[in-house]
Amino acid sequence: MDAHARMPFSPVSAAGALALGIALSLGAGCARDPAPAAAPAAPAAPAKAPAKAQPASAAPGALAADLAGLRLEPLSALPAPPKEDSADVAGDCSVEPESAEARAAVANGWKVFGEREWRGYRVVGVAAAPGVLAGMGCTSGGGRLLFFRGGEPVAQVFEPGARAAEGDSGVQGFDKGEESRPRGDDETLTVFDWAVQRARVRAEDGALRLIALPALDKYCGGRAAVPRVEGVALPQARERLLAHGWRAAPPEREEPGFVSGLIHAGYPEVEDCAGTGQGFCSFAYRNEAGDRLTLVTAGEWSQGDKPGDEAYWPHARHAGVECAGAAAEGTGQGGGP
Repeated sequence: MDAHARMPFSPVSAAGALALGIALSLGAGCARDPAPAAAPAAPAAPAKAPAKAQPASAAPGALAADLAGLRLEPLSALPAPPKEDSADVAGDCSVEPESAEARAAVANGWKVFGEREWRGYRVVGVAAAPGVLAGMGCTSGGGRLLFFRGGEPVAQVFEPGARAAEGDSGVQGFDKGEESRPRGDDETLTVFDWAVQRARVRAEDGALRLIALPALDKYCGGRAAVPRVEGVALPQARERLLAHGWRAAPPEREEPGFVSGLIHAGYPEVEDCAGTGQGFCSFAYRNEAGDRLTLVTAGEWSQGDKPGDEAYWPHARHAGVECAGAAAEGTGQGGGP
């Protein structure tokens, strides 16, 4: 995602909003400035015998950790896919393997939903049967990330208990990363469930570490601060954005049409909503520097007896930023509390 390119959110069709909501959410961190501080990780289990000194070229290991419902653990061999029924999906959302590592995963029974090089590792996203789930688009039930070094599997990130039959469970995506490298933002790898960030992986000191999402991500050379809004009801998500210098930026329109209910409820910044599936909506904000933020929500709004109750509101999935002008490359501040 180019931080300077316009986000294509106004207007879009219902089907387009669904696809764009997923695309924007899975692009989280594309323009993020470098990178959150590591949260403490659980130490690796002690070895049964003293470890021998490894040569400098040896593959770094992984510090076993559980965080945000995910687990990072070392590997010495490729895991096998689960022997269970897959979700009731249509079509096949897998991609052709590009690397020897991805081909090895396929030979072991997995299907690949994405892969990339990252800090000396080959990261391969796999699932038993990625496919289209009604109302959600491409999903990878029970998906996980495999990390290879020197052609050998060294670690995996997965959700314990996630099942292939549950199409929206497990790891569903990760940063593709190529576009973020010029901005110096390749330090961490963001791990997603279905369209929502869950945690990040950092490679440092010869090991992979699973780290928590920061309280803030900073974009555009550090001037644009975006608080965590994932899973937060629209009124509370909006309050958090306003508290960090963002202001509603209503689009120009002749008639409110499908989004009139949200406008009348006090959200003139709504751009468009999908009328089917997960009910994605996009909302536009700007800061004093002219940077643009697009908030993506999922779920329908309904006028209930208690309009302030978050149960009646869409919930945020992701907030992405388009920087105004030529923001300084690689000079942003790291995310943190």
